[in-house]
Amino acid sequence: MQPSTELALALVEDSPDGLWVVDATGVTVFANPRMAEILGRSPEEMATLPLAAALDETGPARLGRHLAEMVAGHLGRENLETMLLRRDGTPVWALISWRPLTSADGAPLGWLHRVSEHTEHKRLLDTVLDREQQLSAAQSLAHLGSWEWIISTDVVWWSDELYRIYGLDSAEFEATFDGFIRHIHPGDRPRVEASINEAFAGGDSFGWEARVLRPSGEERWVRGLGVVERDGEGAPQRMSGTAQDITDLVRADQQAAEATRRLHLLQHMAEAANQSASLAEALEHAANALDGTDGWEPMCVLVRDGDGPLVSLALPLDADTWLPEPDLELAERCWRSCLPEHAPAPDHETTHTIVAIPVKAGQGVACVIELLANEVPPDETSQELILQVADQLSRVAERERNAAELSAARDAAMEASRLKGEFLATMSHEIRTPMNGVIGLTDLLLRTQLDERQRRLADGLRGAGLTLLGLINDVLDLSKIESGKLELESEDIDIRSVFERTAAVLAGPAHEKGLELVVACHPDVPVLLNGDSLRLGQIVTNLGSNAVKFTDHGEVAIRATVAERTAESLLLRVEVSDTGIGISEEERVGLFDAFTQADRSTTRRHGGTGLGLAISQQLAHALGGEIGLDSEPGQGSTFWFTARLGVAESDRAGRPAASAYPLRGRRILVVDDNDTSRAVLEEQLTAWHTVSVAVSDATAALSEMQSAVEAKLPFDAVVLDLTLDATDGLALAARIRAAVPFAPPMVLLTRDQAVSPSQTRAAGISATLTKPVRYSELYDTLLLSVVGESKDRRTRHTRPAPPLGVRVLVVEDNAVNQLVATGLLESLGCRVDVVGNGMDAVERLRGDHGFDVVLMDCRMPILDGYDATRAVRAAEVESRVPIIAMTASALEGERERCLEAGMDDFLTKPVDPSQLARALFRWVPAARPSDAQTGNGGDVILDPERVALLGELVKDGVSFFERTRTSFLSGVDLTLAEIRTAVSDANAEATSAAAHQLKGSALNLGLVQVGAAAAAVETYAGTGSTDGIEPLISALASAVAVGVEALKAASPAVPGS
Repeated sequence: MQPSTELALALVEDSPDGLWVVDATGVTVFANPRMAEILGRSPEEMATLPLAAALDETGPARLGRHLAEMVAGHLGRENLETMLLRRDGTPVWALISWRPLTSADGAPLGWLHRVSEHTEHKRLLDTVLDREQQLSAAQSLAHLGSWEWIISTDVVWWSDELYRIYGLDSAEFEATFDGFIRHIHPGDRPRVEASINEAFAGGDSFGWEARVLRPSGEERWVRGLGVVERDGEGAPQRMSGTAQDITDLVRADQQAAEATRRLHLLQHMAEAANQSASLAEALEHAANALDGTDGWEPMCVLVRDGDGPLVSLALPLDADTWLPEPDLELAERCWRSCLPEHAPAPDHETTHTIVAIPVKAGQGVACVIELLANEVPPDETSQELILQVADQLSRVAERERNAAELSAARDAAMEASRLKGEFLATMSHEIRTPMNGVIGLTDLLLRTQLDERQRRLADGLRGAGLTLLGLINDVLDLSKIESGKLELESEDIDIRSVFERTAAVLAGPAHEKGLELVVACHPDVPVLLNGDSLRLGQIVTNLGSNAVKFTDHGEVAIRATVAERTAESLLLRVEVSDTGIGISEEERVGLFDAFTQADRSTTRRHGGTGLGLAISQQLAHALGGEIGLDSEPGQGSTFWFTARLGVAESDRAGRPAASAYPLRGRRILVVDDNDTSRAVLEEQLTAWHTVSVAVSDATAALSEMQSAVEAKLPFDAVVLDLTLDATDGLALAARIRAAVPFAPPMVLLTRDQAVSPSQTRAAGISATLTKPVRYSELYDTLLLSVVGESKDRRTRHTRPAPPLGVRVLVVEDNAVNQLVATGLLESLGCRVDVVGNGMDAVERLRGDHGFDVVLMDCRMPILDGYDATRAVRAAEVESRVPIIAMTASALEGERERCLEAGMDDFLTKPVDPSQLARALFRWVPAARPSDAQTGNGGDVILDPERVALLGELVKDGVSFFERTRTSFLSGVDLTLAEIRTAVSDANAEATSAAAHQLKGSALNLGLVQVGAAAAAVETYAGTGSTDGIEPLISALASAVAVGVEALKAASPAVPGS
């Protein structure tokens, strides 16, 4: 073999490409090893492999065309990309070049195919193509194009997306730097050129944002970014980068900025609307805010005065642009339609528009705002903003209108309230004047000798009068509270006495219904506080009366506790609980409103105005507290209120000092079947440092007594209720005396049952107290019974009563009222003179008149009480006679007017006998020792004629004077004690009966002053109340003391001596 032939064979065998020769039918003529390797076949297989076996399903058609080309003498092809199939069916990509083979004489030998494996290269090309397609798609989605600028040749290349961004095709674009710059908005070109120049000067990268102009005239925002490529000497050679369409982003930012500006504007207007005191102030804020709105210029505000024409008000702004004159016709259309209106601006019809916006108030228009818009027509978005601002202004206008209406309504209401107050006061005066006669004359009638039917009718008449007076007072109290003219007193008060007075008022109605009434202050409540006892007691009485009224069985408990306390004040909490009908959730609505009751039918059943709770609520608030209730239907109710009271400087009354508890360690047994009453008694006894044991029935009481004896710890006292479930207190007391040697003192508690002294003595009862128990009395009773000490509480709480025979001048023009005043005063042991007008009063009081006190009516003919008092005061030199106003007027400030005129005190008609007694007690001087034997004004103490008459009557050698004197002296102390006990128990009937007995005995002996004093007590108690009777009791005791001395000193002449 020739070397050249060997070389050729070696080249064929070792060729990196496959060499495959086929004939015209596609049958293999020759294939080198590389070809077999490419197709995954053995050389033997390859020697006979037809070309069609290496092709896929599309191969036959392509093979046919290929063979046809070969037969036709085609000169061949280069690098034809074709997919072949390996023996295992896997594809292999190849680049095939072919040409015909001929012999030396040109005869065809076959066709040579050079096959280069192209699979990896194909994969890489496909990957690149995919990446290019993905990049193109991404650029399209992101509106991001790429570019390149060859600086040396000034050739610019753009990606397809960049052409789309600029709205161009490649044929329309001059691919140079100047061609690029021409498509930038003229206003932004300097900025772009400056950015590129800075990069030329030494920067590595640059960026810009600018508007581009499309051929259609549309503006698009583009953000360009680029980098600079430099040669070794730092000279720029090439720039490349991206350009992104950011039009949507810019517009979104502009819209967001506009929305933020609108929001800030509306927030500013909302704040201005809330803070502006008037529409004018809000308009000024709006004008300043709108002054910065692009394309809008506030012009003026137009308002209408009544039914007149619109008037233009200039806004406090310095206009930066031309402003037309106000368009009154446009504003009128806007005013009538309540809708925005607009019209072309004069002389600027094509560029500006005047817009009129209504500012509404209610159903009408408060004003019209005119603005100048620099668009035709105005921008709807900006116009919507203006309308929103107008809505904010409408809120202010509506508020201002409501405030004006409210102010007018308030003024009208205040005027109506003032007129109502004056009317009520006037009517009160007119009603009180005859009421004074009705009640006063009825009181006097009840003090006369009446049979049972007459007394019952007179009692009914008096009760009806007092009820009517209570209703009048409720209405007047409410009127004062509603007008804010309620005045509170501030004085030291014995808080327990307030509750004891309430107990005295409620005891009768409660006991008539068989109710247990418990009234107690917790021991922690100081005895002396500072506040208004009248108003405090009014609330307690209102709530307590309601509780009694709506409770048919069970109990009513009134308890006071300390809710909180500071050094200067405390919050008193008072709870009034009952076992009555209860109040449902629905019935509580409006319960504290005036003229409201939980059950409307109760007005007919129980009576009342429905004002009690409303007044109580207002009084509680005035006292610095609250009021409320807890209730369940059928389970009873608990009404409560709080009151802020001052702590008095001195807390002296009621309880002993902490260092001296005389009852400390004493063992007390309490027997009471009522849980509340028993708990309250035990609580109070514990506060006195006693050792108390409380039981509910007789069996337990006897067991405790026996156990105490056996343990050699006997009880020092027993406090027992009269009415127990299985027995009564008298029977239990008798059983205790029989069962226990040396039985302790026993104190009996009764409601209103009459228990005779013989019954109590037989049962071994040491003392009897009436429920609800006055704990000061219980304390004194235990102190006397257990320790053997007695405390005269009167030395702390009372002062000597005025003497009998007080001279009173009554100044009154009404004949009936003269009669009433005279009767009441005479029943109190006074001597009365009457004049009918102020002028006569001044004349009577000149010089040494001898009057101890003056009762002065305020409204009289000739000279009224105010001027009469001033005249009296002007004429006084040394002594000053007390003048007490007596008026039916309820006008606000009447008391102050009386005091300013020089009067000393104030009584409201109809005059309450107890209030009259207290007033005399305050202002009439105490009895003087020099008056003791002769009385005031020379009145005799012991009638000598009566003494002589009784002395002349003799039987068995003893004169009737001696007999009656001995009897009187032996029983007078007991009778006085019975009177005091009855008064302490608030038992008016027993007080009147004992006083009547004493009066008869005294007058029979000739004790004139004792008889008069006893008669005063009898007639006072005959009214059905002992409230305020203490001065008369003190006067009676003083008269008895003087009378006893006179009796002992008397020595009547004996007949025949």
